[in-house]
Amino acid sequence: MEKKTIDEIISNLNEINEQEPEVVQAIGMVVKHIHGCYSDKYAKGQDKGIDTKGMLYDKKGGKYINEYQIARYLQRYVTDGTKKSGLLIDLFKLIHYGVFEIVRRIRANQLELNEPAV
Repeated sequence: MEKKTIDEIISNLNEINEQEPEVVQAIGMVVKHIHGCYSDKYAKGQDKGIDTKGMLYDKKGGKYINEYQIARYLQRYVTDGTKKSGLLIDLFKLIHYGVFEIVRRIRANQLELNEPAV
């Protein structure tokens, strides 16, 4: 897959915004969440030699961590009756782990853009 420039991405977002501005709003919320993770308490663990992001991007093991986290946050989101049910933050987190998995596949050169339609 070709690497998109920021200008191409902005152009795509502008086209989406013309059709469905709420989609761009949702994407912006996810970007804000991801951006906030670069300075959160977990990022500071790297100073102690714990590279959790490296684990998420690991060619083999990262896939399982990302799948687990996506399932975990989806399950928590759809479960009724607890104080953590239906929280928007869990959607941000499961999308973020989806992005981690896409990046892991990019770095591992595991992009197959001709996947069969389902």
